[in-house]
Amino acid sequence: PPPAAAVPLLTVRSRDSMPMVLIPGGVFTLGASADDAQAELDERPAHEARLEAYYIDRYEVSVAQYAAFLRSLGSHAPSACLGYTCARTKLETVQSHIYTGPAYNVEAGFENYPVNNVTWYGAQAYCEWVGGRLPTEAEWEFAARGTDGRLYPWGETLPQAELAVFGQNRYDALQPVDSLPEGVSAFGLFHMAGNVWEWTLDAYQPTYATPAAPVTPIPALARIARALRGGSWQSPAAELRASNRRGADPLRFDEFGPDVGFRCVVETGGQP
Repeated sequence: PPPAAAVPLLTVRSRDSMPMVLIPGGVFTLGASADDAQAELDERPAHEARLEAYYIDRYEVSVAQYAAFLRSLGSHAPSACLGYTCARTKLETVQSHIYTGPAYNVEAGFENYPVNNVTWYGAQAYCEWVGGRLPTEAEWEFAARGTDGRLYPWGETLPQAELAVFGQNRYDALQPVDSLPEGVSAFGLFHMAGNVWEWTLDAYQPTYATPAAPVTPIPALARIARALRGGSWQSPAAELRASNRRGADPLRFDEFGPDVGFRCVVETGGQP
């Protein structure tokens, strides 16, 4: 990886002690390259995107961090997060490491694992709680690919067990948010591929906007499909490519709940 991977520019968020990495602004290419044989239609056309500088979480939000958020709310359902359910706990599923409130205790030994079973609203509400928001798709992809447009966060090497958690069918395949240092991105971010899918701020569109086909604006809190990025512990290797996209209902758990988490972005002018 380029030198940025070795010495990321870090700051620590005060509310949840999350290390954040400064991602520089600039122009980069979003979407799959023309020679990517695994790319799906929703990854094209490749096009330029311009971004301002921003901070993004170095790690996926952990079980302990999210449990602290739920304790501050005193509830996780049915309308605690922006008017909707925040997440599923052990009350609703065995595939959770958070015991139901009001204490919202964490299953011993899993404090530093990625939180999962989080709705889009539960993810966005957490990010607002810490002074930020979910990343846009462009912000997420640039943070994953770096300035050299790599295929995977770590480079061009095909996914392997020491680089990412993928291709598993067991919930206990999940690993701590700071594991697998060989798989970090160019900016030093952990698990930008595998472990859990990550919510983004954007509504999912099956094709990118172009001058000939602009995207219709959608209200911020509308219940429409939202874009997921990064693949998960259940994903095949192709879904770990940094340009890969998936859309999901922001509230439905039956399709994806056990393997969806998130990380946050804080704009440089709003660093908490």
